[in-house]
Amino acid sequence: MRFQNIVAAINLDDDLAPGVLETAAMLARRDGAKLWVVDVWPDLPLAMATGIADPLGATAMMPSEANLEADRIAKAEREEQLKAIAKRAYEFADASVLTGEPASEITNFAKQKEAELIVVGTHQKGAWRALFDGAPSRDIVREAPCAIFLVPKNFADKITS
Repeated sequence: MRFQNIVAAINLDDDLAPGVLETAAMLARRDGAKLWVVDVWPDLPLAMATGIADPLGATAMMPSEANLEADRIAKAEREEQLKAIAKRAYEFADASVLTGEPASEITNFAKQKEAELIVVGTHQKGAWRALFDGAPSRDIVREAPCAIFLVPKNFADKITS
């Protein structure tokens, strides 16, 4: 099978990001595919209003206009950084920073772009750790509209060395 549209779902703050991006770029080069690189930014108003930043909700509040502006600026900077990294990895790459919950945003993006493959990293957390820390890759696998290529730490290290 040859892929025409590939989504690389990375978190620029994650040590797996270079391996995920290189894997996706390698597959895109092989097939001459379009590569979409995405990162997901938390929804600041939702996070603050629901107390996600503070699970007990003790400090839950709506963000101020200054907080919203700082969030917009930081997200724009993140998108510029993501675009530069994507273009260095593969000339036919485009990049977007999505906003919201990672698994649903990534899978919805893949549907919109009619992707045949999502490349995502996995830290292979155990059940208890995943319960408390979250496991976006598991949710992406569950919701995916297409094939998934999971990049574990060992593979990411091999492909980037």
